[in-house]
Amino acid sequence: MSQKTVTRDEVAHIAHLAKLNIEGGELEKLTEDFNQILGYVAQIASVNTDNVQSLTHVLDLKNVMREDVPEQSLNIEDIKKMAPEFNAGYFVVPRIIDAG
Repeated sequence: MSQKTVTRDEVAHIAHLAKLNIEGGELEKLTEDFNQILGYVAQIASVNTDNVQSLTHVLDLKNVMREDVPEQSLNIEDIKKMAPEFNAGYFVVPRIIDAG
């Protein structure tokens, strides 16, 4: 498998898509960095893993599950007492993201 590389123009295009303002020597350095990363990926991809068992975790862990049993939930009046503000069946919280 041959190693893929990116050009200076491709890195400039990626920076433009990411709305990054890359100046001067930064573009050359980023192109080198990109290509170095792609080299590492190619090196990893070249390793023969035919006889390697797939793992979901490096430790032999088991997830302990309990039976899903329906239980009585809080009633709406108790929930309203816990909320600083409640309106039309929803908690009212301060806006943290400007929708503008």
